[in-house]
Amino acid sequence: MSLNQQKIDQILVGARFYPLTGDNRPFEALAIAGDRIYATGTRDEIEALAPAGCRRSDLGGATVLPGLIDSHLHLTWYGFFLNQVDLNGTRSISELQQRVAAHAAQLGPGEWVTGGGWEQGLFAEKRYPTRYDLDAVVPDRPVVLDRVCYHAVVANSAALALAGITRDTPAPADGEIRRDANGEPTGVLTEAACDLVKRHIPAPSYAQTRAAFLRAMARANAAGLTSVHTNDQGVLEVLQDIRAAGQLSLRVYLDRTLSLAEVEANELRTGFGDEWLRIGAVKIFVDGSLGARTAALYEPYSDEPGTRGLLMYAQEDLDALVLAAHRKGMQVAIHAIGDRAVAAAIDAIERALRAQPRGDHRHRIIHLQVLNPQIIGRLRTLGLIADIQPKFVTGEQAWAGARVGPERVRWAYPWKSLWDAGIVCAGGSDCPVEPLEPLWGIYAAATRATMDGTPREGWLPEQRLTVEQAIALFTRNAAYVSFEENLKGTLAPGQLADLVVLGDDPFAVDPLAIKDIPVLMTMVGGRAVYQR
Repeated sequence: MSLNQQKIDQILVGARFYPLTGDNRPFEALAIAGDRIYATGTRDEIEALAPAGCRRSDLGGATVLPGLIDSHLHLTWYGFFLNQVDLNGTRSISELQQRVAAHAAQLGPGEWVTGGGWEQGLFAEKRYPTRYDLDAVVPDRPVVLDRVCYHAVVANSAALALAGITRDTPAPADGEIRRDANGEPTGVLTEAACDLVKRHIPAPSYAQTRAAFLRAMARANAAGLTSVHTNDQGVLEVLQDIRAAGQLSLRVYLDRTLSLAEVEANELRTGFGDEWLRIGAVKIFVDGSLGARTAALYEPYSDEPGTRGLLMYAQEDLDALVLAAHRKGMQVAIHAIGDRAVAAAIDAIERALRAQPRGDHRHRIIHLQVLNPQIIGRLRTLGLIADIQPKFVTGEQAWAGARVGPERVRWAYPWKSLWDAGIVCAGGSDCPVEPLEPLWGIYAAATRATMDGTPREGWLPEQRLTVEQAIALFTRNAAYVSFEENLKGTLAPGQLADLVVLGDDPFAVDPLAIKDIPVLMTMVGGRAVYQR
């Protein structure tokens, strides 16, 4: 071992430490030297290693896991959302109106009302909100509110007027301006049409962006997160400054959405950086969302036969973008939800690998919500990573069967099939699309139940993961995605001392109780960044 015993500066005892390595048998104590794990073992073994003056923490029977890692979210975006109107869980358009009106009353003159999280399927009215619903409570300032999937918005008349959207405005090719029976825009926009309004929202300042990230980082630490893979635009300078100031309490793998020209001009390859801040993958959006019926399917939606969703790229354009990133030595992370989109993503990656073979590419596809056995076989053959968001299933099971019908739904969110095929699966939240808490994602992966625990056996229970597999999504497998499995994701000597202390044992409790386990402490590099 390269570390000298005299460098041990703290030991942790009095807990069950699960290493998430091969056999995952828990050990009793752990020694830390600087920012690394020095040794693991029994309490007596570790206490015998501790030099005089070493800091000793008795964790009082708690459970310790490797630091939790979110493989796909939008952290800075979440930080902004924390200061916006939160519409998650609204059960009617009238409740949405109440929240919007209350938030608008707190804003200064002319400020936009922004936020989101609404889901029309939860509304008592069983319809989309409209511009007129928003005008009734906020007629004097622009309002734009994202659907929970962030692939559709509703805007009020003031926002539509600022954007110049009228009955005569053509929709972009990969988006929709929804209209009423008289041809007037309803205020609902999907995919690229959302940008017609959103581009008029004042851009945040450097100071606002920095504050948003710091706000979100504190929430992430409190949830047990020690690393994130975040897809945020225009934040690299902010993150570099926070890193230089020694203020990062979270390790960041920054995925960026780049055009073909930007990829070709780019000089920051995947992996550039250090253990705190690294350049990650090139993020590519291929389709929309299942909830908004913009995910690209081979066959029409069962509950709206007139559409098969949207593909954001012609295949040749997607091929060119993936190949350019691949040739530059970058990882690609492709958002693809429907089976048609996932197949298009696989085609593009397969052609890139044929043009320039590369063994350890670790290209990944994000979401993969509607698949089939052939697609799973192709994922395995190409060594692609499945970046899944288990928390989706807690809410989407209510309507997924209606969207895709009884045959296709058997291959919806097929996590166990992916795992059993030998495909590396990593776990993310897609926050703020879903809440930040990784324990909720672990709960969802192991139970496939709603957040109130129904059905007890889980929805499509054959696709449940074991508790160990569910935790691996957010630890060692997420570390593998960023080429960092030798640095983090397990509790083993030489690994970074990133860990989370829990108030109960997820391996011992009823899986339905995992979501309620409290986070007692989060440690990054041997330093407590959160304590309950």
